[in-house]
Amino acid sequence: MIEPFIAVADRQSLLADLQQFIQQHRNSGKRLALMLVKMHRFRRINMLFGYAGGDLVLEQFVGRLRSMCRTKDYIARTGSSEFMLVLPEIMNEGHAALAASKLLNILQEPFRVDDQPLKINASIGISLFPDHAQDVSSLIINTEIALVDARSNPRLFSIYSEQITSADVYSWDIETELDKAVDNDELSLYFQPQVNLQTGEIFGAEALIRWRHPEKGFIRPDIFIPAAEHSGQIYKLTWWTLNTALRLIREWPDNKKHLKVAINISASVLKDITFVESVKSALNLWNIPSTILTFEITESALMEDLSTSFTTLEALKSLGLAISIDDFGTGYSSMAYFKNIPATELKIDQSFVFYMLDNAMDKHIVTTIIELAHGFNLNVVAEGIETIETYNALKELGCDIAQGYYLAHAMPQHEFILWMNSYQSPQ
Repeated sequence: MIEPFIAVADRQSLLADLQQFIQQHRNSGKRLALMLVKMHRFRRINMLFGYAGGDLVLEQFVGRLRSMCRTKDYIARTGSSEFMLVLPEIMNEGHAALAASKLLNILQEPFRVDDQPLKINASIGISLFPDHAQDVSSLIINTEIALVDARSNPRLFSIYSEQITSADVYSWDIETELDKAVDNDELSLYFQPQVNLQTGEIFGAEALIRWRHPEKGFIRPDIFIPAAEHSGQIYKLTWWTLNTALRLIREWPDNKKHLKVAINISASVLKDITFVESVKSALNLWNIPSTILTFEITESALMEDLSTSFTTLEALKSLGLAISIDDFGTGYSSMAYFKNIPATELKIDQSFVFYMLDNAMDKHIVTTIIELAHGFNLNVVAEGIETIETYNALKELGCDIAQGYYLAHAMPQHEFILWMNSYQSPQ
């Protein structure tokens, strides 16, 4: 008989003990649930409060896991911010869903570090033995699949089923299908508006790629973009995005053709020695001035090969393009490279913007980034703005550009044109 852990088990112990759990339930004919709990933005917590603060949050997090567990339940830490719970002898999926809802409710109460309230969000993936898998490996895989689906589920948890889109991704050749997507006209470009905070006028938009598969429906970018990176198809997607954006700009009203368009660029594409010349060719092909374009690259991607990245970005900047450092504040921010960074813009990571009105530390980070950027003559974009209060607070802090659901969601070309034509400033 397996004794419940007083301390949290590790991954290796989980594998051995889960095998015993499954064997016991196989013999008894009872069900068990495996629950994977993912704490979001844990790296941000370590950055805000240091590793000691991160450990304190983990201690509180585990305490809340235990508070909802029965004495027979089992907890293991399987990653820096991931925990697996084994729930023996459950009745059905509804019983597992009830446990997940209970845990998410317990996590709603703010955590505290250094007397600062801290909101922790989590997603939960669930699979059941024997309903969804008959062995340890399959049970864990199906739980991870359910966790992927949970990220876009309004309930914040998902129980494995063969119908969920993310599960399909693991069982079909995504690389082959993605390769066909361009030729089959399955891709589209959406635009999320950006507004000048100080004037209230439209500044531009971020161009975001979307994929609608003819059988599986919309495939989320967090699934197909990593697949494209891994397979090398990111080059093909980048050129499709760039050329499509330039083509669509030509269809905008004449009084809107000056607006900026931001396109995300991966680190691997940035290393391509032909990249700069290809950008020149695309601009010439569509007869679009280079000053329209902004290339966004994440801070962590920039640091993968600092020398090559800086050289390429300097060449692009010399063409007249704007260079934006995305997710700023979550990577390796250091004055050692920052003073020479070939950028025109910093984009504050939305994790800081989300909570800046409730968390003094987040507001301090936002304020510091704005002041630092302006000291180097860089514009600042804040994404993740969801309320008028956050919009006004950023305006008062001197932030330059706003982006977020408060202004508008990402939308296809025809909707974006309508939005531009009917836009009224929040001022």
